[in-house]
Amino acid sequence: MGHRHLLGVVLAFALVISGPAPAQASVPVTPPGAPRAAGTQFLSATTVDLAWMPATTGSNPIAAYEVYARRPGWIYPDQLVTTATGAWVFVPIGGLRPATTYELYVRARDTSGLRGPASAPVTITTLRGEVVPGPPVATDITATTATVSWRPPAVDIERIAGYDLIVPPATPTQPIQIRASTGPSTTSVPLTGFRPGTSYTFIVVVRYTDGTPRSAPSARGTVTTVPSVPPSPPSDLTVTTLTPTSATLSWTASTPGDFPISRYFTYVNGGALGVSNPATDVRTVTFAVSPGNTYEVYVRAVDQAGIYSTPSETVTFTTPSR
Repeated sequence: MGHRHLLGVVLAFALVISGPAPAQASVPVTPPGAPRAAGTQFLSATTVDLAWMPATTGSNPIAAYEVYARRPGWIYPDQLVTTATGAWVFVPIGGLRPATTYELYVRARDTSGLRGPASAPVTITTLRGEVVPGPPVATDITATTATVSWRPPAVDIERIAGYDLIVPPATPTQPIQIRASTGPSTTSVPLTGFRPGTSYTFIVVVRYTDGTPRSAPSARGTVTTVPSVPPSPPSDLTVTTLTPTSATLSWTASTPGDFPISRYFTYVNGGALGVSNPATDVRTVTFAVSPGNTYEVYVRAVDQAGIYSTPSETVTFTTPSR
């Protein structure tokens, strides 16, 4: 056999041996699981609040939950009525028709756009079209107070026993909070105890004199309080006494912002230690330590509106060994 013929056989054999690699089996992509509807609240002629339990995660993280509505026997496609990013919260569903039966269901969508199966449907029948109070509107807003007013419904005042101003619960485990109850002629209430720079949501319902249930809720109204100036951070933080088992800190008082200072919190290695009693000028606190350990501490002031200062400077110290 000639050398050329032998070389050709070797090359052909090498091509057969080193042919294309077998294709790798693709990893199946798993969609999210099905959410589970947890309940509804505040059904009206055109709205309802819906909550659901989270879906199990598939191959990719869950990006959003999509709520669909369908009308039994309706030939048109199911309608996407809202999209939310969280679960186990009440989400307002709007745009419904009065006196109409709907089936609501939820699907999870992951970050790749893959949707999971639908939850079991929740059946609701919206109320007949009715007159409800106007949405709550806030005036005279400060950092901690506001006056909330609403338009009365167009019904005879003799039918109205009064109004309830309600904070809707965010989750199915939270109770409904009635923030204020008024008589039939009172459609405005002053509210106090807010936190500065915080948004609050309210609805209004009517209590009737004839024993019928409360009206459907008004549209939501939001109050956003005015931000306030926080206290200055405490200064001159010093370890005044140090033993193997205890440390005493002192600091110079913060300068109040818009509200008087209420108290100080001490943080040891990132965790809140507790509250020290306010004093006129210098604050101090003593806490337990362990021999031979290193600690990082700082202090924050909090005012009577619940607003915290930025942290003081951080002080690091090591306790002596026994």
